[in-house]
Amino acid sequence: MSLSAVHGTLSSLKSCQADIGTAMDIVTNVAIDLAEARGVGSERQRKTLKLTLLDEDIAVTQTQDNFFCPLTQVEMVNPVKNKKCNHCYDEAAILNLIKTRHNQKKKCRCPVVGCENTDVRKSDLVLNKLLWRKIESQKRQSNRT
Repeated sequence: MSLSAVHGTLSSLKSCQADIGTAMDIVTNVAIDLAEARGVGSERQRKTLKLTLLDEDIAVTQTQDNFFCPLTQVEMVNPVKNKKCNHCYDEAAILNLIKTRHNQKKKCRCPVVGCENTDVRKSDLVLNKLLWRKIESQKRQSNRT
């Protein structure tokens, strides 16, 4: 098995792990919101539920997702995922880079350090709805505190 195949497999596994973490975040938030909205259980029970879920959340999210674009170094607004290398970028930033490189008659290399993808194309990019939800969830949680 080649090194690039191993790297690709590890990237896929990391992506799956991140997806599971996000799903758990969403389910946790929904469970807490439902319990609060319906007044289920006593205040003490709801507080215990929150702490339990928070402890599990901390254990699962030890590997934090990177919400920052490797090009702009700011939080992504519309994250897109490269189907070839699985790296994510802000849509406007990567499209601008692709356009600039195309105008120079050159291929666009993935901006993530160490990535072997030397030909990023617009057709390789798909909206990363899961990462977008994570970013939005983080924003909502930040606004609550």
